[in-house]
Amino acid sequence: MNPLALSHRRQVRASAFTLIEMLVVITIIVLLLAFSTPALMRTMQASKLASAGDSLMGAISEAQQIAFAQNLPVEMRFFKFAEGMETEKNFHSYQSFKVTENFKADGTVEEKLVPVNNLARLPDSVIVVPDVSLSPILSSGGQDFEDERDGTSNGYSGVNGARYNALRFMPDGSCRSVGTTTGGLATLSFSTLPQSFLTVTTESGQAVKVENLPKNFYTIQIDPFTGKARSYKPGF
Repeated sequence: MNPLALSHRRQVRASAFTLIEMLVVITIIVLLLAFSTPALMRTMQASKLASAGDSLMGAISEAQQIAFAQNLPVEMRFFKFAEGMETEKNFHSYQSFKVTENFKADGTVEEKLVPVNNLARLPDSVIVVPDVSLSPILSSGGQDFEDERDGTSNGYSGVNGARYNALRFMPDGSCRSVGTTTGGLATLSFSTLPQSFLTVTTESGQAVKVENLPKNFYTIQIDPFTGKARSYKPGF
């Protein structure tokens, strides 16, 4: 045999991987993926949660600015319904409306809502928690309301059977909770500052309470007298 050809074959054999070596490399890769995937998923979920919280902060700021600039109350509705495998109704979307007054022929006044933006949906598995201990500002009005629009069944949320709670930003800068409607006008109430917050977090397949609140959550506090919003992200 040609010595050069024999030498080349030996070099190829020496540089190739054996089956055992390939299996070892594959095993190492699988173990690295197994250890790194949960951390990667947590990072991605935390990023999605932070983005959703920042978007909600922006929507609150926009509602405040419109109320001040146009000298009209702006109502922000948070729509609550069950989605996917959820056993409890959570807040999955929100939308802002200008509140105008319609003077009827009989001398009474009726409120009319004019949407100022499109419905905003929270990302999959991200919710605003409805529990009174974690989002007291959304329950301080005393009740939730049926989501209706011009007599249609799916209302503004686009989901049949959805309900909502609402906040109203006033031209003077204050923020109030929306209660029952009396004589065509909504009753409004102030919350105390320690109770003027809501919590955004990830849905875990069961009702989110204080005792099982995920480590990563995004809390927004709204000053009821100035309307100024602050965010707290202790788990990030």
